[in-house]
Amino acid sequence: MDRTQTACYALIAAAFVLGGLLIAELGKFTPRAEAELVNTNQNVTLLTTQTADDEEALFVLDGGNDQLLVYKVRLRGGGNRGMGRLELAERRSLRRLFGGGGGGNDRGGGRRGR
Repeated sequence: MDRTQTACYALIAAAFVLGGLLIAELGKFTPRAEAELVNTNQNVTLLTTQTADDEEALFVLDGGNDQLLVYKVRLRGGGNRGMGRLELAERRSLRRLFGGGGGGNDRGGGRRGR
């Protein structure tokens, strides 16, 4: 065996060792929750997002009742590990926000009297 073959075998062995270390480290990696998660089930859509350093919000879009509910959670201890308290921050009518249901140019004011 000459020097070139020895060097090739050493490089292959080093590649296997480094690959094994990489796989071992990736096995320890747990993805951090970045919020921005969306879940839809029938007429309800849930969305979470971080609104401040120590606060996350849960937006609930209730299509059956035409409501937008915003819940806020203040995280204890910072980060995403602490458990917080869920509080209703806002409740909005989608009909009022977007100018009524139905189609066309309805502005949500109902029927105008004549």
